[in-house]
Amino acid sequence: MIKRLGLTMLSAAIMLAAMTACSTGGGANTKKDGTATADGKTVLTLSVMQSTPYYEALEKKFEAKHPNIDLQIQAYKQAGEELKSGDWEEYRKSVNTALLSGKGADVLELIDGLPADEYVAKGLLLNVEDLLNQDDNVKQDNLHMNVLKAMKQQGGTYAIPSRFSLRAFIGDGGQLKDANINEKTWTWQDFAGIAKQLVQGKDGVYAMTEYTPDMLMQEMTVDSYSVYVDKASKKAKFDTPEFVALLKQVKSMYDEGVMTAEPGELDKQLFYSAVLRGPADVIDVTHALFEQPRLMQKPHSAEQSGMMRIIPSSKLAIQAKSSVQEEAWKLLSFMLSEEGQSMPERDGFSLLKSVNEGKLDEIKGQIQAGSYQLPDGQTVKAEEAEFTRFNELLDSADQYAALDGKVIAIVGEESLAYFSGQKTAEEAAGLIQNRATTFLNE
Repeated sequence: MIKRLGLTMLSAAIMLAAMTACSTGGGANTKKDGTATADGKTVLTLSVMQSTPYYEALEKKFEAKHPNIDLQIQAYKQAGEELKSGDWEEYRKSVNTALLSGKGADVLELIDGLPADEYVAKGLLLNVEDLLNQDDNVKQDNLHMNVLKAMKQQGGTYAIPSRFSLRAFIGDGGQLKDANINEKTWTWQDFAGIAKQLVQGKDGVYAMTEYTPDMLMQEMTVDSYSVYVDKASKKAKFDTPEFVALLKQVKSMYDEGVMTAEPGELDKQLFYSAVLRGPADVIDVTHALFEQPRLMQKPHSAEQSGMMRIIPSSKLAIQAKSSVQEEAWKLLSFMLSEEGQSMPERDGFSLLKSVNEGKLDEIKGQIQAGSYQLPDGQTVKAEEAEFTRFNELLDSADQYAALDGKVIAIVGEESLAYFSGQKTAEEAAGLIQNRATTFLNE
């Protein structure tokens, strides 16, 4: 059985992107006047938190495509080096200092945890929307524009991800076939009522297993982050009747045996939440627990859609003060090309529909031939409808929030005090509100 998958956004928030340290690219050529090497090539600097095989391959392929550009990758950590807890704050300071001085790299890797909204508000990042629209090499009808639209900040496109993952909600199609679920409108209150009916009288059956109440609250907060946190005004909204009601709703599901934090037996779980990290997970993850998995919209508030949540990786942004913005866009344009998106070193889902469809078609063919195996070695049967349903949800994915991992941690810590009986729901919500407000205004 798959163990509960943690919140990817939380782990992503401890990593950062950006400025300089040791260079992994450029060789003996160094900047002479800020824009050219000794042999006349235009220098383009890319700052990343940690060097990876993907970035190393990107450097080689991009330079082969553009021999007049010397792409120099500046990495704070080399591939394989351990990231320590103190690196986060140290690197955040270095990024802010460099950007404010206008002396940073031309292209920055933006990892969740960096104050990208503040960078945009201060005019430190370039809005690449016009460049994207005017680039004939980028075929927008082949792009998942819904992903880029969801990631817009203050009405513009300031970062382009090389890849992304998806947080999906999966149900047991066999046990849910007669359940009357309106996925477009169902709330967590509806979920609780439906799940209670489905598990009633069935020994050892739960809506979800291996999921603690504080973790569920954290995931709910991630999914509705913009509802509870106004990043622009640095205000939190956790001391509302709606959030208090949500705390009580979660507690009641565990008190009534609808949910459990304990491991469950195979075929004793109705739903689970998991991260799909790439095309193979459309089958590998969904079939790990269910023979007939059903990809679903997650229960959600009226302000949300319940669609799969987008978890972008390697978001690249161009510094607004860069003197080589044309070359910088060429790097992002190449990253969005069929060649750039088809690099074997690039994992995850592609921004290109054709790349994702090609990988899914390959998996589908192997399943039809009986040669496809799950990670545990088992063969699998999957209907065409499963692929169709995934593509529908992928094309509609619209949930994304550049969140602060510290706020999510505060929700987990203080809600746990309520779930353990140490505090009332109102007291826990008040503490979350106070701590989150303090953090947002630091």
